[in-house]
Formats: sequence, C-alpha cells, structure tokens
Amino acid sequence: LLHLVAPMLRLAILRHAEAVPIVEGGDPERPLTSAGRGMAERMGRYFRNSDLVPDFVLVSPALRAQETFEGLERGAEWSFKVEFVPALYNASIEMLTAIVAEVPAEIEFLLLIGHNPGFAEFANVLAGSGKKAELAKWRDHFSTPCLALIDFDVKSWPKAMAGNGHLETFLTRAALAKLPAGDQR
Repeated sequence: LLHLVAPMLRLAILRHAEAVPIVEGGDPERPLTSAGRGMAERMGRYFRNSDLVPDFVLVSPALRAQETFEGLERGAEWSFKVEFVPALYNASIEMLTAIVAEVPAEIEFLLLIGHNPGFAEFANVLAGSGKKAELAKWRDHFSTPCLALIDFDVKSWPKAMAGNGHLETFLTRAALAKLPAGDQR
C-alpha cells in the first residue's frame, strides 16, 4: 500500500544524542559528549535541508535532551517553539501516549526529544506501516541520536495514538554520520 496522501499529522521522535555515562549529579545531569553535540547539530542540518520544521517541540528536562534540542536548533538555524516536560524523562509508552494525546490539533508537526527504552517502544507501537527494512532497523537498535518520522492520516492527536501511523523516515546515527557534514541530505 503506497502512502500517497499528504499526512494530516506528523510526529518526529528524536532520541537524545550521545551522553557521558556517569556524572556526580545523577542521570538527569548527564551532558552530551563532544561527539553527541556534533551529532545533534548534524541532525539539525538534516532538519534544515529536509525542510522539517516542527510546529512545536516537547523536550525532556534531562540535560542531555536539552543539549540535543540546543544543538538541533543551531544546526537547523531556526528557533523552535518548545516546552520542557518533566513527564518525558524516562516516560513509558502509556505516559508518552497521554502526553501526545493532549497536543492541540492545530499542532500538525510535533517533535519529541527524550529517551529510551520508551521512545523506541512508542515508535514501534505507533508505526503500523512503513518501509519494512526501516522498521526492522529500529526494532533492532534505536541509537543515540536517531529520528523516526511517523505520519498519520487523522486530524487529532488522540486518534493518531491508535497505532495506525506510517513510518516515513528512520534515520540512525550511522546513517546520519554517512551524510555529508555540510549538506546533510
């Protein structure tokens, strides 16, 4: 089945970039590594060059998620409307579903930035169709950072949460690293 109709809603699920393993302040205070900062900016350039402009961004308050968002903005050379949502920190599928279901329908392109295992599980549940090879890739590994773009042919976020999304793109860290640093397309 080809996905020919323009989606009514689009959800981008972005796992944070690579973070240091341990810091004195505990898990929420883990910053990005220098490689992670570079990958966050590279992801931003990918957004810019792919004309991916979310209407709104919800970000986990963990330092590594905040720094991923900041790198994304630098790389994209855009400022996004953002809200830092404490419930996104290590959120379960149920919590992620509840958060997204509350998003107003006028937000047609939503970006989430947060953590595994919840993000990989959430993406798996939502994408009922898509490129089989890409679906298989993420079921195997949802790396830091990686991006799943899921389109929904519905007009409200509660309906989108029913699991009938179409995986449009799945971009792993390895695939992102292979894109030319300046172009990112």
